[in-house]
Amino acid sequence: MADTQAAKPAAAAPKAAKAPKAAKAAKAPKAEKTADAATKVSAKKYKRHGRLFAKAVFTGYKRGLRNQHENHAILKIEGARRKEHGEFYVGKRCVYVYKAQTKKCVPQHPDRKTRVRAVWGKVTRIHGNTGSVRARFNRNLPGHAMGHRIRIMLYPSRI
Repeated sequence: MADTQAAKPAAAAPKAAKAPKAAKAAKAPKAEKTADAATKVSAKKYKRHGRLFAKAVFTGYKRGLRNQHENHAILKIEGARRKEHGEFYVGKRCVYVYKAQTKKCVPQHPDRKTRVRAVWGKVTRIHGNTGSVRARFNRNLPGHAMGHRIRIMLYPSRI
């Protein structure tokens, strides 16, 4: 056992210093793109439209200590941090868009079927001091929608 421990330090040898790397050769300047290539790229790009709604999250129902009222939903709006920010959204229409399992006919288009459904509502007042709002929907939002996206449309305008 003593001779195996003595052999280990003897095997370790000092590392040799690395040689400095050679400087890289200067690169040749790139050839400029032709005007034809630039027009092809711009023709392929599609114009993206901005979204016309504010993002919000359904955080829960209006409630007291013991009772909750499912007919009022509390929405936390992205970017709204103060009471004044929430006041802008009072009166705006909001919608919860989700996908169901069965396909149903689209209104006014009985030949088309889709899984996408929507529950519409309206922002009624602010809630608290941090930009949250209360909203009432045509059908009460289901509990499993908590934490999910609600779209707050930027109409009707009061400006």
